Amino acid sequence: MHRHWTGGLVFTALIPATAGAGCDSLDSLRWLLGDWVADGSKSSFHESWRELGPEDWQGTGIERLKADGAIDGSEDLRLVEMDGGVFYVSKVRHNELPVAFRLTSCADGAFAFENAAHAFPRRLEYRHGGGDVLSVRVSDGGENGFMLEFRRAAAPATPAVLAAEDARFAAMIAADAPAMERWLAADLVYAHSTGLVQDRPQLMATIADGRTRYVAITPAEREVVALGPVAAFVRGRGRFQVAAGETPIDMQARYLAVYVLRDGRWQLRAWQSMQIP
Repeated sequence: MHRHWTGGLVFTALIPATAGAGCDSLDSLRWLLGDWVADGSKSSFHESWRELGPEDWQGTGIERLKADGAIDGSEDLRLVEMDGGVFYVSKVRHNELPVAFRLTSCADGAFAFENAAHAFPRRLEYRHGGGDVLSVRVSDGGENGFMLEFRRAAAPATPAVLAAEDARFAAMIAADAPAMERWLAADLVYAHSTGLVQDRPQLMATIADGRTRYVAITPAEREVVALGPVAAFVRGRGRFQVAAGETPIDMQARYLAVYVLRDGRWQLRAWQSMQIP
């Protein structure tokens, strides 16, 4: 198994034992919820967990290279209660099927997930290191393996995300191409309230040639929600004054904007808006 896959495993059991909580319940893992970072020699590992329901949690894992900040691996994660046990499930691109590990022990501040049929890893041993530090040994059940330490990550600062959004709005109003490139992600997907979907080059071309002119954008309410140390989304509402050719449009709209932290700045990765009747 590629090393970055284990980045998603390191949190599944690093939670202190809770009085009365057994190995058949996610309650014993509740401290896991949130965002975490581990610092490796060549990569950093980012982990985020959210509670979908009392028996189902969803997570994401990202390995990012220190040299250039590029993503070297990612995985979709789940923690679920079923059949009287707790299972950690991971799906990565280079594996056709997900891999599951069962929580087999949870005592004295140590937790372990196991899958004896898997090539590597087979055993994941976790211990709360005190404060917001978690350590894990990923192994084949014997001598072969490695250790990682994670720390709880702070959520992205709301002012920084909103400042990036305001800068993007200003760049679009000014039709400033260099500024738009700075605040729009290269892999942007932009869904207009009309249903038209554009990528970054298409959106910038539409603004640059005057087919769409953003006259004014006035946010009325905004909420920033962290998706991890390098991702967040904004739920917002505002007034959008736009000119489509010679046709002026003045509308109230709700929107969902997804931002990613790249090259030290928050960039718009996805946008979807809906006009309020």
